[in-house]
Amino acid sequence: MPKVLKSYGTAGAVIIGRDGEVLEELGKKEPVFIDFDGLPVPYFIESIERKGGRFLVKFEDIDSLQAAEEIIGSDIKFSPDGEEDEEDDGITGRIIRNAANGDIVGPVLEFIDYSGNTCILVEHEGREVLLPLHEDLIKKVRKNEIYLTIPEGLL
Repeated sequence: MPKVLKSYGTAGAVIIGRDGEVLEELGKKEPVFIDFDGLPVPYFIESIERKGGRFLVKFEDIDSLQAAEEIIGSDIKFSPDGEEDEEDDGITGRIIRNAANGDIVGPVLEFIDYSGNTCILVEHEGREVLLPLHEDLIKKVRKNEIYLTIPEGLL
């Protein structure tokens, strides 16, 4: 979930971490929600721009440094109740196969992004295994299966 890290400038812009890529995809189409006193308040994205590994975001109606500082540390939600669709990542529930031999490793339980190190949590032989997910390791993608080169020693 994207989080407001700090304010930027005096016009109400804020810095969002790497997970701001989701906001970039969302753009100006739909509002996002930030909680104030326990109530979700909708905001539309006025502009978004990559700034190094982070994102510079300007929300409509947040037009001052003071207003921007009020939302520092806030989570940005995509629905008022904060319940995100589990299938939005497009990978949860897919079956991972070992690209070396075609054997089933197991289903993806969770997609995790550790500061730019993308991983997936997979159920393998009754236990949870964390596997790296990098484009160089993905050999083939089918509708419900991903053939992944699995580094030695991880299974």
